[in-house]
Amino acid sequence: MQPAPVDLLRAALPDPDPSRARALAKPFRQSAVLEALKAARSQPRFATPTLARFFRRKRSLGSRDRRAVQGAVFDIIRHESLLFHSGARDDAKMLAQWIAILEGDRLDQLTGSSPAEDLSLALSIGYRVAREWLDVLGPESAAKLAKVQATRAPTMVRANRLKCTRDDLQHRLSEEGIPTVQHAHAVDGLVVEKRAAFHTLASFRDGWFEVQDASSQRFVDALPLEEGQTVLDLCAGAGGKSLALAARGARVRAWDIRDSALDELEKRAHRAGAPIRIAPPEPAEVVVIDAPCSGTGRLRREPALRWKFEQDSLLPTQAELIVEGAALVKPGGLLAYATCSLQAAENEPPLPPAVADEFELIDSALLWPHLDEGDGFGWRTWRRA
Repeated sequence: MQPAPVDLLRAALPDPDPSRARALAKPFRQSAVLEALKAARSQPRFATPTLARFFRRKRSLGSRDRRAVQGAVFDIIRHESLLFHSGARDDAKMLAQWIAILEGDRLDQLTGSSPAEDLSLALSIGYRVAREWLDVLGPESAAKLAKVQATRAPTMVRANRLKCTRDDLQHRLSEEGIPTVQHAHAVDGLVVEKRAAFHTLASFRDGWFEVQDASSQRFVDALPLEEGQTVLDLCAGAGGKSLALAARGARVRAWDIRDSALDELEKRAHRAGAPIRIAPPEPAEVVVIDAPCSGTGRLRREPALRWKFEQDSLLPTQAELIVEGAALVKPGGLLAYATCSLQAAENEPPLPPAVADEFELIDSALLWPHLDEGDGFGWRTWRRA
């Protein structure tokens, strides 16, 4: 007997949840959902910060109201293509259809098309991306990915080895009323089991931990570093990987084109007790490139990334960074390239022909949200002759 085909079209639908449906029955919550979506759509490329500002300023929402409204807004963004396909052509109709789905509607009136088209609709992502994921994973695993991508990402923290162990941090957080579980694959990682205002915690102010996804932690842990080695973090941003590298005993030099990000890194480094030097690039034993990318590995965490996704638009920038980074690796040193993308074109960049013969690939990985308990994340590491 042949197994039933995988229903990719409905793969990302949540299980019925009448309590969530009832939570959205209140007219003022529905009004807030529609107001938030309108604000987000006014600047779709900046929807994430726009929504953050909206909820920060919407003081009329209590904590329960805020959770219900935020959840509905991000769920509608995650399922926008499927809702539109079902006939909901504006936000009010999408909200009504979403409530019906929570009540148990399985959109039985819809028929599937090709597997890739169905997955594209389920995830509200472009056809080429869906096709690639389906080819790599197969229908069953792709359906599991869709289910996970449509849920809220867990909050994860990294114990700062410069100040504590993971066990120490877990015990202290428990005393502060924050339950956690140890991540199975990130050696310093804890999964936070409830929402928390970290800035109010003494453990945070004392620099015992940083918020960092497990996949990013695993990338840093996978680097074959020796204590005291010089590491250049070429695209440091606000410093998540710089801080993790420093915690492993590296002498970190961090750089980014965004001054505001480096200002934040400086504050975080001071709190963590991490001796990170912020200065323009110069040759180092290890060069880390956390490249700007499509963010397809972070769709679970940042649903509105779908609204500014442009296929392959950052490949030229990534290629330029590889050229710049390779030139800065000292003989015998490492070039480590990473993205929070789940696309081969972004995760498997070619080395520039002028230096390709000097580098040997020594490690590569691609982590999937539904398989590896973290964001989607890929990396490649080369050693220079």
